[in-house]
Amino acid sequence: MSATTGRRVGGGSARTGTARGPIAATALLFAANGAIFGAIVPRLPDLKNALDLGPAGFGLAMACYPAGALVGGLLTPALMRRRSDGAVAVAAMVVASVVAALVGFSPVVAVFAGLLLLFGLCDAITDVAMNAHGIRVQSRHGRSLINRFHAVWSLGAALGAAGGSVAAGIGTPVVGQMIVAGVVCAVAALAALPLRLGPPDAEDGSGRDLDTVPNAIVPDADHPADRADHPAAGGVSRRIPVGRALLLLLALGVLAGCATLVEDFAQTWSALYLREVAAAGAGLAGLGFVAVQGTQLVGRVTGDRLVEGFGAAHVGRMGGACVVLGSGAALVASSLLDGPALLMVLLAGFALAGWGIATVIPGAMVAADSVPGLAPGAGLAVLNWVLRLGFLVSPPLVGLIAEHVGMRWTVVPMLVGGVLIAALAGPLLGRHTRGDRRG
Repeated sequence: MSATTGRRVGGGSARTGTARGPIAATALLFAANGAIFGAIVPRLPDLKNALDLGPAGFGLAMACYPAGALVGGLLTPALMRRRSDGAVAVAAMVVASVVAALVGFSPVVAVFAGLLLLFGLCDAITDVAMNAHGIRVQSRHGRSLINRFHAVWSLGAALGAAGGSVAAGIGTPVVGQMIVAGVVCAVAALAALPLRLGPPDAEDGSGRDLDTVPNAIVPDADHPADRADHPAAGGVSRRIPVGRALLLLLALGVLAGCATLVEDFAQTWSALYLREVAAAGAGLAGLGFVAVQGTQLVGRVTGDRLVEGFGAAHVGRMGGACVVLGSGAALVASSLLDGPALLMVLLAGFALAGWGIATVIPGAMVAADSVPGLAPGAGLAVLNWVLRLGFLVSPPLVGLIAEHVGMRWTVVPMLVGGVLIAALAGPLLGRHTRGDRRG
């Protein structure tokens, strides 16, 4: 292929093309992924009661979700080598929406656990692929966007949880609510398909997928301009991280996993916590998840600017301190207060913890994707695997704490996670990543 024929169709580099469509596509994927997850959280107590599960049994059943996610995270790089990250994210999100809609039909524990396993697999594929797509869009845009994408996820999750809480409060069956949520989220994901970026080695200056354009000419790795836009083209990229790269990814996974302790508590246990510890009614039980996701939304909307102004490490350390304060306040209040006062303190503590983890997971993902020498998606896949391993361990652990010590002590893992975030954010998030503002 000659230097002339190796240039992109339409002329210009990827960074000069518009990113508006791909930004919208990424936002739709993040919003749909958050909303389908949030929709089911307020109904988990209803499903637990319908299946007659105790705390430990419920924790084990919920662990099937991260177990499926462990497999999904490992499959994603292979899928992304066959299709673009955007196409993989859309397809997985549609399947996840269908599976989530079926959860309400669970007649026995085995079906419930199996659906959670499949949902976790699809959710992990969506997660890795949409974040890989979002980081490419961020690179095209030339400044940090990843926290705003995660803010859209939090907005979707908060709206989904609010809808679920309203549905629970008025007595809407879980089946009907989840069917509506599944249809809405699947349609949103499909709307992102024509707006997405193409594969990194087959897109034009506007980000169109050249694999779908007849007789399209893809970039030539031997051409200097094309090689500059695709740094992996001129060198060897490892599909499996080894040595120092693997250790760094594992450490970043631990950091992100500590943040997921807060997310897992919010989505799996907060409704039960408010019902059993604060005696909140069904219509109020979902507010714990809404509080965490709402402040995550605020933290992520402002997070890119904070990270650019103060540095990811400083913001991460402060976030860890907020998690410790929020979870500690919930633990102390649960033994000293009751009634509306207890409910308010618990919601405030959950909200503070949610704000604290707002930039931790997005920052860890950008850092993982920036580890040199890896194939596209490999760093994110390893990070996602470690992160999901935390999700696998967390529900049974918290279930055992609830059953043998008491529900009010289930915030302790969250408190320990906050301490670790404050300790690890400095050395891990202080590294230069592609999410930084370009000069």
